[in-house]
Amino acid sequence: MSSTGFIISFFLSKKISLITTFLCWNAEELHLLWRASQEQGLRARAGGAGTELPAHGLHREGGVLDLGCPHADLIINAASESRGFNYRYTWLLLHNSTFDVDVMNSILSDSAILPDAEVTFASIDKLVDVYRVKVNEPFVTTTLGVTRDSNRQEFEALWGILKTTVTRRKNLNNIYLKAATTITQPQNFKGWDDLTVKHIDTFPKLTYPLLLLCAEDLNFRLNLRQVDLYGEQMNGSFNGLAGLLQRSAVELGVTSMFMRPDRLGILHFCSETVELRGAFIFRQPPKSSVSNVFLLPFSRGVWCACGGVLAAAGALLAALATPRRLLRADPALVQITPAEAFTFAIGTICQQGFHVSPRVASVRLVMFCTLLASLFAFTSYSAKIVAILQTPSDAIRTIDDLSRSPMTLGVQETTYKRVYFAESEDPATQRLYRRKLLPLGERAYLSVVDGVARLRSGLFAFQVEESSGYDIISKTFTESEKCGLKLIQAFKLPMVAVPIRKHSGYRELFAVRLRWQREVGLIERSRRIWLAARARCDAAGAGFISVRLSDVLPAVQVLLYGTLFAVVLLFIEIAVKRFTDRIKHKSKVKDLKDL
Repeated sequence: MSSTGFIISFFLSKKISLITTFLCWNAEELHLLWRASQEQGLRARAGGAGTELPAHGLHREGGVLDLGCPHADLIINAASESRGFNYRYTWLLLHNSTFDVDVMNSILSDSAILPDAEVTFASIDKLVDVYRVKVNEPFVTTTLGVTRDSNRQEFEALWGILKTTVTRRKNLNNIYLKAATTITQPQNFKGWDDLTVKHIDTFPKLTYPLLLLCAEDLNFRLNLRQVDLYGEQMNGSFNGLAGLLQRSAVELGVTSMFMRPDRLGILHFCSETVELRGAFIFRQPPKSSVSNVFLLPFSRGVWCACGGVLAAAGALLAALATPRRLLRADPALVQITPAEAFTFAIGTICQQGFHVSPRVASVRLVMFCTLLASLFAFTSYSAKIVAILQTPSDAIRTIDDLSRSPMTLGVQETTYKRVYFAESEDPATQRLYRRKLLPLGERAYLSVVDGVARLRSGLFAFQVEESSGYDIISKTFTESEKCGLKLIQAFKLPMVAVPIRKHSGYRELFAVRLRWQREVGLIERSRRIWLAARARCDAAGAGFISVRLSDVLPAVQVLLYGTLFAVVLLFIEIAVKRFTDRIKHKSKVKDLKDL
């Protein structure tokens, strides 16, 4: 088979529709290749030493390089530097001689053809799959069992029975890979298996055993170093673990990091590990904290009906005390003036009696029915208040409710404590941040232990990673306290994943093996160990809530306002009395002078 037919059959069997050719053939041969490619639905374009290799696109492409061309070494070096040898770019290297390992090693000596590469070394007598486990390590070759004379059907049959690239290259020959992990609180770090403080450096502890399994599975070892920051951007570069990956100082991060857009520009991620959820955890405040419990027992219609009944009773009582016939029958009715009738209505509301005991049956009946109706209303009112005091409110349901509530807020002390509030595009979250958190400054940021402790006192909402918060809650809260917890999510946290150096040759290997760990339940097992689930509520409705002064504060306020009003009226009465006495005295003096 001609070289043109071989190239077209090879790439068509790989289901590739675009190839870049680096060939030093004559114009007639190149024209024949491009024409034949077009007829077969394969697009081909000419490349040279200065061609930019689209190695990191979204679609698979192919490249064919004649190793006998003068610029072949430049193409190999350019592909190595740009990480063009990867699983998205299938390479066919043409060598117009019989296969010789030493010759191949000399041609590809400095190339970065790592385990994710798909490179086929095509000699006259055989096709060989080529890669190396690490730069400067010996090449690993696999004879494919086909030659340049094989047709498209034979190639497709080979790819059908050949194991995938990741499956074939699981053995990394016990090499060392530089890695780094993040321990933000080394003073509290007691080992990778320490479960006493699960809320501290949770994600390095969760990820470490997963990558140890990868190391055992892929046969490599970790050369591990420790840093105390995940990495934040400063003056265009990153510090911490992200900075080490940006500068290619390490190959892999032994932790899970947020997949943030700024980090995606300088590093890659292998695979997601767990979903991290953060929310404001709080205890719904009692209804007395968000409304006046003395107005809640009755609806507006019932309040109006009660007021109408008492007003009608006062008016009827005043009317019955007016007729002369009744006054002759009972002189005591003279005391029931309209003002006294109003006092009777107010006293009935407060379950008070009346100083007049009329003998007239009709007036007695009005008083009796009014007092009885007041008794029924007062009994229902008192019972409803007791129920309200024992029932938490449902007043806080949204972020806006939280920002308008009397609650104070706190945020877990983390590296991203301000970032996601400041970057949130939700207007409600922004209002909450400016109204509740910014005025507090650094006092708004607390450790998990301190923040959860303040939750028990009520009227406090704590933004915390749910797993960290529930770990402390399960150890410190009573059963009834666990049942009263509510959550409101202010923003959605991005997924966390294992970071790796940008365009690393091991990214696909780690991604496949971590996905396998998720499928068989190993990641879920690690999640259950290190991330606490929501505390179960086994005592819903148990116990009674103690009534505090704040619960009856409106009644105290009415008493204080009434006392203040009475004192003011007293001074007004004294002043009026003195003023009238002075006027009377002056009029008497004047009368005496006139005499």
